Amino acid sequence: MEEIEIPTEHLHETIQEKVEEELKKEEKKESGWLMYVAISTAFMAVFAAISGLMAGHHSNEALISQIKESGFIM
Repeated sequence: MEEIEIPTEHLHETIQEKVEEELKKEEKKESGWLMYVAISTAFMAVFAAISGLMAGHHSNEALISQIKESGFIM
């Protein structure tokens, strides 16, 4: 009895297309999540920089106030 050959090229192409579609979906999900993380990190960096500048300003003001109160500057 002879074996019947079934062409599977179309099947392999279909499977490959489906795999590629799923990979694209995953990449979109990952890039969206990474964008959220990047934007959140940027906002935190800006807030930290502003806080650092304000802390330095208040520290300088306190130092100037102490020097004025000690009588060195009139």
